[in-house]
Amino acid sequence: MTPSFEYPIQRAAICAAFAHINQGHIQLWCEHNTQDFSPFTKLNNKVLSYLRGELKSLPNLERFHEAFAQWREELTQDDALAYQIAELTCSCLYSAAESILDPECNDVELILQDIDAIYHTMESLTDSVPELQAYKADIQQGLTDILSEAKQTPLSKDYFDFLKECDTSLFGL
Repeated sequence: MTPSFEYPIQRAAICAAFAHINQGHIQLWCEHNTQDFSPFTKLNNKVLSYLRGELKSLPNLERFHEAFAQWREELTQDDALAYQIAELTCSCLYSAAESILDPECNDVELILQDIDAIYHTMESLTDSVPELQAYKADIQQGLTDILSEAKQTPLSKDYFDFLKECDTSLFGL
């Protein structure tokens, strides 16, 4: 069941959480391909600052979002599972920023479908997929509970504490 998030800040927050939780994958992808990781980090920091209520300048966020989008287009691509996970992580961060900048943006269902598609691919590679799916369900439920009342920034401290507790990616890294 896909959670329903009525408010753009809720959609931004869940996408940002998935990007944050999985950022190790894009970092490894960049290291493996000797590509700069900083555009991801910079936009991730700006999105989280916005969610904390610290960043008020949407043009500032938009500038980092545009730089990230350009950087993302230049990433080395292939059909490896590692790239699929890295691309999903980039999609999460992109959607988090888009949800802030465009209140109509709602990519949560697409992101959840992409996560499930990666799990499906992983089934032939590992027997840990059911545990990873349960972990994702726990994270999704925790975020849904925390964000259920969120209508605007700043998000509660519980959200950021929850992110700190998620020390493993959705894919076991």
